[in-house]
Amino acid sequence: MIIYSCTKDNNEKGEIDMLNDEICKLRDKLNKSIEQGDDYSNTYKISVELDELIAKYYRISQSDGKNSYGYNDIEVLKFV
Repeated sequence: MIIYSCTKDNNEKGEIDMLNDEICKLRDKLNKSIEQGDDYSNTYKISVELDELIAKYYRISQSDGKNSYGYNDIEVLKFV
């Protein structure tokens, strides 16, 4: 089971901010799905969507040669 956690610092709104907001919302949705014991296929679908957003976040953040845009790193917390 994987739980995602993310935080952000205050900075100017932009594409990276919107992505981070989407990641946080989807992370919460995934965590609820796991906690409630939803059907595996639904939890998996949310997880794949979240992975795609995180990959997009890192592609954008690295395309400008910057590491974080004022964000704390997105943490992946694993629970067994």
